[in-house]
Amino acid sequence: LDEKTRKAMGEQAVALSKAVDYASAGTVEFIVDGERNFYFLEMNTRLQVEHPVTELITGIDLVEQMIRVAAGEKLSIKQDDISLNGWVVESRLYSEDPNRNFRPSIGRLTRYAPPAEGERKVGTIIRNDTGVYEGSEISMFYDPMIAKLCTWGPDRATAIEAMRVALDSFEVEGIGHNLPFLSAVMDHPIFIKGDMTTAFIAEEYPDGFEGVILPEGDLTRVAAACAAMHRVAEIR
Repeated sequence: LDEKTRKAMGEQAVALSKAVDYASAGTVEFIVDGERNFYFLEMNTRLQVEHPVTELITGIDLVEQMIRVAAGEKLSIKQDDISLNGWVVESRLYSEDPNRNFRPSIGRLTRYAPPAEGERKVGTIIRNDTGVYEGSEISMFYDPMIAKLCTWGPDRATAIEAMRVALDSFEVEGIGHNLPFLSAVMDHPIFIKGDMTTAFIAEEYPDGFEGVILPEGDLTRVAAACAAMHRVAEIR
C-alpha cells in the first residue's frame, strides 16, 4: 500500500473504533480494488492471525499492550511513536492437502521440526507461532492451522527469500499439509511481483494444485545427486 491509502485506512479504522467506544486491540479489515479504492469488510474485536506481522515491523508487543489496557493502564505510545521497519511475509501452515483440493487432513505429527527462530547472520528474522509439537494429534475438532511462520527482512525481496529458505527447512510428516503449496507461491512470478489479487488460486491453479514441475536442468542435477548418494551408501 502507498502511504496515502494506508493513512486513509487508519483514519477510517480509528473513526469506527471511536464510534462504538472500543478500547482494546482489534482489527478493521478493508478490501482494495485495482484503483486503490478501499471498502469496509469487517471488524474483529481481538488479535488477528496476522498480528506477528505488525509486531515484527513495529517492534511493539500487541499482546502486552492489550493486557495493559485491560488492566486499566493508558497506552504509553502514540501514533507518532510508531514507525514501520522492513517487510514481513507470513505463511500459515495448515493440515490441508493442496493436492486434494485443500481437503482437511488429520492424524499424528510423526515429524515436526520447524526452522530455528531468531535473527540470522544475513540480516533476517524468523518467527514461528505454534501450539503443536512432534507426536501431537491433529484432530477434526479444531482449526486446521498448525503454525504461523513469519520472516522479516529489510525489503520485500529479502523477506520472500528468507521465507523460501524457512519453508524448505520446515519438516512435517504424518499428515497432509500445505508446505509444498506455500513454497510454490514464494516462487510464483505474480506473487514475487506483488501483482496478485484475492482470485490468485482460482486464476493460477484453475485445475487444482498438482505440485511444481522442475525444469529439465534441475531434474538432471537432482538425479545426479541421488545417484551419487546411492553410490556412497553402497560403498559404505
